[in-house]
Formats: sequence, structure tokens, C-alpha cells
Amino acid sequence: MLSGRPRVLLQRLSVIGVLVAFAGCASKLHYVLNSDIPAPSEVSGQATTGIERREGVLVGLETVFSEKVDDPAKTSDRLIREFTKTGWTVERRGATPSTSTVVFRKGDRRCRVHVVRNEVDPAMGRIGYALDVVSATTVSADG
Repeated sequence: MLSGRPRVLLQRLSVIGVLVAFAGCASKLHYVLNSDIPAPSEVSGQATTGIERREGVLVGLETVFSEKVDDPAKTSDRLIREFTKTGWTVERRGATPSTSTVVFRKGDRRCRVHVVRNEVDPAMGRIGYALDVVSATTVSADG
């Protein structure tokens, strides 16, 4: 049995090892098309259309990700954390037991995120993004 200094050193090395292991497991954010829009982390497939950029900034797209969705509200909570890290704010949020929708805003851009749990096979859930530019008339109509 170790005692004294070797024991303290072993304890510190164990703590450092655990911290390094957790740091290695930390999820790295992935982004849609090199933009400021976080992509879901466990994507098994993706289809994207309607890509538009303005001065290098992504301002339009529709994309659907295939990802396991057990609980749409928890998936939305995770996406809210990821979106807010890049400066997006939550404009609206709503949910049912099998779906969840969050509308994010950043400047004049709006990203509607719709999460759907597949009732038969949760591994085949869907997360859809619809990004567009909100005009001044749309803002007053949404108001």
C-alpha cells in the first residue's frame, strides 16, 4: 500500500486522467456549411436545399438531419444551448410529446428548428432547419 508523497502523486495523476478523459469526450460543435448555425451532433444523414449567402453569410437554406430523437424537448434544449453559444436568441418555442419547434433569431435572420421523434424507430428521428431573412414587414406582421 502506498503512503505519503507517492500516494498523493498517484491521486493527483488519477484526477488529471479523469479530467483528460472528460475533456476528450466533450462534444465539439459542428456547423452547417461553415456558418454560425450549429448542426446536430449525432447526425447519420443530411439533405440540404435552397442555400443562399449574402456577403459570405448564410441567409437561406432548408436542411433535414437524420438523428436519434428519444425526447424532442431534450433535443431542443441541447440545440438551444448550442445556438446561444454562437449568438442566436430564442424567439419562440413549442412542443408536443413527439415534436418540438424552436425559432431562433440573429440580426435579420431567423432559423426555425423542428424536431420530430419517429414513433416506430427513434433512431430515425428528424431535425429540420429552415433559415431565412426576416424583412421589416415580416417583423411587424409577426409582431
